[in-house]
Amino acid sequence: MNKAQKIKGLQTMDGDGAQLRRLLPSYHVGYLDPFLLFDHFSVQKPAGFPSHPHRGFETITYMLQGAFLHEDSVGRSKMIVAGGVQRITAGSGIVHSEMPGANGINQGLQLWVNLPREQKGMEPSYQNVASADLPVFEQRGVRRKILVGLGSPVTLQQPMLYEDISLDPNEGGLSVTLTVPSGYQSMMYVFLGSGVFGTESIEVVTGELIIFEPSSKVQSIVVRTINAISPLQFVYVSAQTIGERPIFRGSYVD
Repeated sequence: MNKAQKIKGLQTMDGDGAQLRRLLPSYHVGYLDPFLLFDHFSVQKPAGFPSHPHRGFETITYMLQGAFLHEDSVGRSKMIVAGGVQRITAGSGIVHSEMPGANGINQGLQLWVNLPREQKGMEPSYQNVASADLPVFEQRGVRRKILVGLGSPVTLQQPMLYEDISLDPNEGGLSVTLTVPSGYQSMMYVFLGSGVFGTESIEVVTGELIIFEPSSKVQSIVVRTINAISPLQFVYVSAQTIGERPIFRGSYVD
C-alpha cells in the first residue's frame, strides 16, 4: 500500500514582493529527500526575485504563464517563456536574478533538488529548454508532458522524473498509472481541478500536494478524475533519495 500525506500550500511572499504558494518545506514536512523547496509563484511587475546567491543544489523552473528573465554572475541572460523549463546547477555557488519578463501574471513552479555532498563543489551550469523541445504523449484524453526524464533534454545530477499531466474531463472516467522506481521519493501537486490519488483514494484539489513514501519495490500509483465535468492537471515529481541530511545556511545548502 502507498502511504500518503496531503499538504495544503501556504500563501506567502519571497524575494521583492513576489506572491507564491509554498508547498515545501511546510509545518508538517521539513526536508523531503532530495527535495529542498517547492513553490508555485505568481508574480507581476515590479515584484520579482532580484540578485541572490545559491550553492549546493539544483533548481528547476517550469513556466506556466508569462515569462521570466534569468541573469547570473556567469554572464548568462536568458528568457524562459510559458511551457519551458530552466535548470540551474548552483554547485559551488552562483548569484542570479529572476524577474518577470511579461506584463500581467507570470506564473510557474520552482523546485529545489539537493546535491550529494560529493557534488556540491561542482562548477555551476545552466540550461533553458523551450516547450516545443519537450516530449508530449497523448492517449484518450490523457496528456503527459515530460519535463525531466523519459526523453526530455533537461539534465540533472540526481536521477529524476518530472511530468505535467492533464486528464480531459470530457472523456469521463479517466485514469493514469504512474510508475515510481524503487528508492524514489514521489509527490504530485494539483494546480487545476481535483482528482483521486493512490490506493487510499485520497481526493486532492487545486493548491494541494500529496506525498507518497519511498519503497524498496517499484510502486504503481493510480490517479483518476472525480467525475466527467472536473478537469485535472497536476505535476508528478519523483527522484532518487540521497540519504544525506542537508545543512541549511539560508540559500546555501551544505
